[in-house]
Amino acid sequence: MKKIAITGTIGSGKTTVGILLRRRRLPVFNADQYSRMLLQKTHPAYREITEVFTDHILDETGEIDRKKLAGEIFGDEEKRKKLNEITHGYIKKGLLEFFEYHKDAPLVFAEIPLLYEAGWDVLFDECAVITCSDETAVGRLMEYRDFTREDAESRLKSQIGKKEQIARADRVFYNDGTIKELDEQIGRWIFELRRGGHGTQA
Repeated sequence: MKKIAITGTIGSGKTTVGILLRRRRLPVFNADQYSRMLLQKTHPAYREITEVFTDHILDETGEIDRKKLAGEIFGDEEKRKKLNEITHGYIKKGLLEFFEYHKDAPLVFAEIPLLYEAGWDVLFDECAVITCSDETAVGRLMEYRDFTREDAESRLKSQIGKKEQIARADRVFYNDGTIKELDEQIGRWIFELRRGGHGTQA
């Protein structure tokens, strides 16, 4: 089994790459989706999160409001660290269980937004970075997530820099074009992986 991480800054197209991989019937772990389970009342992390952030992050039904939680940690590094301390252990456990479940698969993938920040790149055989221009990312965030330009630019600045990600990557995908163009890049990559190839950019 070859374990491959997919990361990149916000708006770069990580989730789209995950979709394109799933269409090829390849197993993909999504750290963001998994983290949403941690916010449910039935999960042990719920109590830990609400003890730290109190009822400021709850909606009228007592559920954790993801937007309120994001607002609490954005721009507050101490609160961001506290949330990561709670959630990363659970997410890592889920990732390792995913690897075990798919141990007979030749290729497995995982979308990990904070791959390098968490130090999880050591868990993978190869790391792929999806990147694009800041203007492309800002445009996507404004169009698909209803961010203001100011919010989108602030989110980009709060993450690990593109240059550092690219420097540490085994493979880089430049995603400023169409989904069809990205899909073609992914197709070539999977072909190379199945042949045992290795490259630095697409």
